Amino acid sequence: MKKVALVTGASGELGSVVAVNIAQQGIDIVLHYNKNLERIKEVEKKCRENGVQTWIVQANFKKTDEIEYMFEQLNKMNIHPNILINNASIAHYGLIQDVNQETWQSVMNTNLGGAFFCSKQVIPEMVRLKYGRIINISSVWGEIGAANEVLYSTSKGAINSLTKALAKELAPSGITVNAIAPGFFQSSMTSDFTDEELNILKNQNPMNRFADTKEIAQTVLHLLHDHSSYITGQIIAVDGGWT
Repeated sequence: MKKVALVTGASGELGSVVAVNIAQQGIDIVLHYNKNLERIKEVEKKCRENGVQTWIVQANFKKTDEIEYMFEQLNKMNIHPNILINNASIAHYGLIQDVNQETWQSVMNTNLGGAFFCSKQVIPEMVRLKYGRIINISSVWGEIGAANEVLYSTSKGAINSLTKALAKELAPSGITVNAIAPGFFQSSMTSDFTDEELNILKNQNPMNRFADTKEIAQTVLHLLHDHSSYITGQIIAVDGGWT
């Protein structure tokens, strides 16, 4: 059986590392991005160095119809992913009183809606094959919550519930669904943090350091391995013992 992976948000710090790691396993890969075309081309080049086929697709996950259009284009090319890494995500910092309807929809549509509707699109082919891997990138905040990040924490908590429920629904078809909940790692999503704030967060971690994206990507690979076929419905923390 030919494996084809779709990594959403593959132009980001974590998504790009995950994508290249998957390509290094000889798996053909679809690279999704929203805005950064130059960056996604760099990621594609690194993936192709491993001798795999690659395809680039663009969609703004704030809009459900763009997700549908993205998969219409893949179907026209006869590309049907049986591995899905739901990584696309946006951050939000601020008090709940400052969240308006537009901000709510932007974060929830991207972080939760993207994972939900991408999963919906790939499931029929996975069921036909009796094989599939869906891995959702959650967050430590989805487990324990964070002050001033209530909206983001809500979206990631919902990802965890989606993971557990969908795992039960798809288990009879040989499809596993898991989530990885990273602790803190520096990325464009954390660029607004001051050095003082970063040091406070680092000191709160038992290992006194942030995660390396390669450590998170290796956990993705573990869940893709055939020997992990009995692991499903799990929220796996990669957080240095934070939770």
